[in-house]
Amino acid sequence: MKDLLYIVPCHRKPERCLHIKGKPIPLCTRCMGILLGFIAIPFLLFFQFALPLWVSICLQVPMVVDGYTQLKKWRMSTNLLRVATGLISGFGLANIVVYGSFLLVHIVKQL
Repeated sequence: MKDLLYIVPCHRKPERCLHIKGKPIPLCTRCMGILLGFIAIPFLLFFQFALPLWVSICLQVPMVVDGYTQLKKWRMSTNLLRVATGLISGFGLANIVVYGSFLLVHIVKQL
């Protein structure tokens, strides 16, 4: 399982990772939040529900703002904020995947 985490493109800075028994897991909290947001995909597909595409794009804004303001050293983010913005972004990305899937199915049915 641990080896699977290494395929995720993540910086893996120890100070931005959760620690288990004193050792950092090989995934930063923001990437972990994004991956947790992807858990919504099966539920969205099962209930055949997708938010409008513009909402999914707007759900990316908190993570972009958090990452950008931290990059510019305007402030320091916390792991809790990183995982929260990652989760919001992950849910938005999951919705984009589901929206795209529904759109593809619709197009194929029209053929």
